[in-house]
Amino acid sequence: MFIFLLIFMAFCAILILLAHLANTVVAKNQAKLKACYDRLEERFGEGDYFVRLPNAQAFGIAWAEDAVIMGDTVETAEPISFAVIRDANIEVDGVNVTETRSTSSTNRGSQLVGGAVGAAALGPVGLLLGGLSGSSTTTGRSVETRKIKSIKLVIRVSDRKAPVRTFAFHDAGYAEGSDATVLKDQIEKAAHFHALLTNMIEDRDNVAVNLPGRGSAS
Repeated sequence: MFIFLLIFMAFCAILILLAHLANTVVAKNQAKLKACYDRLEERFGEGDYFVRLPNAQAFGIAWAEDAVIMGDTVETAEPISFAVIRDANIEVDGVNVTETRSTSSTNRGSQLVGGAVGAAALGPVGLLLGGLSGSSTTTGRSVETRKIKSIKLVIRVSDRKAPVRTFAFHDAGYAEGSDATVLKDQIEKAAHFHALLTNMIEDRDNVAVNLPGRGSAS
């Protein structure tokens, strides 16, 4: 009985130690994130930012500069003017699951969901339904058991040297990947920024259409 008591006490001690270590890691990550967000605001002003640990890849929208910011680190992040952005789409495991302007269906593994529908109305898991299930519609099929390896926002810009800019909200690399439910925060962040960029592009284009000499003839 005494031996079992010692084993139980040792087991409890290990659990306490592991909990302490986990709390320490969480606290360090929170402190690192705060420092990164503070630095982004210092560099680019007020904005809507996202930082991906452990390497602190940065993405966001700097409202004061009318620009998207993107970089492998907070210090190397650079602005991309709204004026040069042509469209933005979300790719999951290399499959495009959104489209900026229109809603359309294609074959299995390449279904497009309209930006407004995919990013807002369907929610984080609904965003993936059409693109990942191979279904001809965006309802009635679950993807929660699908292992997702990457969630990327792909931005096309008016730049001959680098016309495509990509930011990964999740990238498992050579690992197996994770369930959609586990990646809810990353999916929601990608959808959030996609919606902001879609709105920005539409607002900009509407202004351009209504400029003198650009509108429809009456």
